[in-house]
Amino acid sequence: MLRSAFQKITRVIENMNLTTKLAIMAGVLLVPFLFLSVFLLLMLGSVGDSYDLIVQNVTRANVYNLHFKEDMDSVMYQMIARSLGKNEVGSVVSMTNPGTMIDQAEASFTMLEESSSSPGAAQAASRLCKLLQTLRRHVDEIDGTVKQTGSYEDNMERLETDIRIITDLIQERITEYISYETQSMGEIREKTVAEREKLVRIAVVLFIVVMAIAGVFAILITRSITRPVRKLCDAAEEIGRGHFDTRIDIASRNELAIMGESFNRMAQQITVLIGDIKEEQVYNRNMEQRLLQAQINPHFLYNTLDNILWLSEAGRKEDVQALVMSLSQFFRTTLSGGRDIIPLREEISHVEAYLQIQKFRYRDILSYGIEVPEDVMEVPIIKMTLQPLVENALYHGIKNKRGMGMLRIRALRQEESVLIQVSDNGIGMKEEDLEAVRDLISGKAQPGPDNTGFGIANAAERLRLNFGESASIKIDSTYGEGTCVTVTIPG
Repeated sequence: MLRSAFQKITRVIENMNLTTKLAIMAGVLLVPFLFLSVFLLLMLGSVGDSYDLIVQNVTRANVYNLHFKEDMDSVMYQMIARSLGKNEVGSVVSMTNPGTMIDQAEASFTMLEESSSSPGAAQAASRLCKLLQTLRRHVDEIDGTVKQTGSYEDNMERLETDIRIITDLIQERITEYISYETQSMGEIREKTVAEREKLVRIAVVLFIVVMAIAGVFAILITRSITRPVRKLCDAAEEIGRGHFDTRIDIASRNELAIMGESFNRMAQQITVLIGDIKEEQVYNRNMEQRLLQAQINPHFLYNTLDNILWLSEAGRKEDVQALVMSLSQFFRTTLSGGRDIIPLREEISHVEAYLQIQKFRYRDILSYGIEVPEDVMEVPIIKMTLQPLVENALYHGIKNKRGMGMLRIRALRQEESVLIQVSDNGIGMKEEDLEAVRDLISGKAQPGPDNTGFGIANAAERLRLNFGESASIKIDSTYGEGTCVTVTIPG
């Protein structure tokens, strides 16, 4: 049963939010100590109050012990000797009215009776009050006869036999009261020592109990925080080692559970992204292979080598040298040290080498011009972006038109972009063919099995991957008049 209760408490603590947990931990540590401190202060204060009350009682009683008898005997003697009423002593001899003295003493000892710390002291105070009443009666008797002729001797006798005897008894009772209270003071002192030892024992026991309870709650709260954090750290380390299938389960409903769920979603997204990256890498490798195959077309290479052989047999050494240099330049840019992004200058050199090679073969139908300002020559461009466009212009535009064809390459800066145009005056395209090419450029359609349209589709895709929306390829064509392809790149 105890274990079941402990498990329930553990579950409740685990489901608390972090703010509540920290507040409970602070309360568990501070509230018991505050309670213990208040308890000790109240106990010590109670003992101190009792002690202070006795001191006050003794001090008040001691005032009467020192002066009451002497003052009362003196004023009564003056009344009898001078035949003064008790109300006249104040004005004649500057002494306190004995009735007033009795009233004040009676009021004080009535209060002392109520606040006495022991029954003996209370009885002594009660007897004092009775003696004061008797004293009042004798004072009134003397006051009533003090002005009568021949009463002097009787009143002096009353002073000796009544007043002074009663004041002696009053002083004895005051001394008795002080003795009882002093004895109580000693008892309270002993009680204080005993209470102090008792309080120390209670404080030690309470301290042990509080520390035990606080320790249990601190361990539970600390574990409810550190265990999920440890799980998150371990899972993060596993992710760092490449185990992206790692997941964590935090059985609570607080901030740490939210972090755990977020971590699991993040790990899932990482897994998906890694899969996408792997697929993209495979796709890119396939694209690179197809691009390289498209650029190093066997027929193009065979025809070029045939031209070199024919020119060599014809003894045209200068043309052979020029063709070999163009072929070398073409393949140098095609490979370009493994770089994907090259300056526009190298891309233009690559296209020019390609056109020089093709001009040896199509000298009767091919003429070209390149107009690129020097200020855009260093703008970066994706390698082999223009060559597929030039090849399409030659094979699908100029070759299909009778007579000499003109191919132009122009570049100009426009705001923050550079526009490169590849135009020809070839056969052009019909509307349906133009739409099909535009679909290839936008990615809505894929090249055919024979790689038809692969060059321009690949160029557009690589521009989007590297430059985003700031790069594009746009094609315009009129059947029978020619085609213009515009490449926009950030510059």
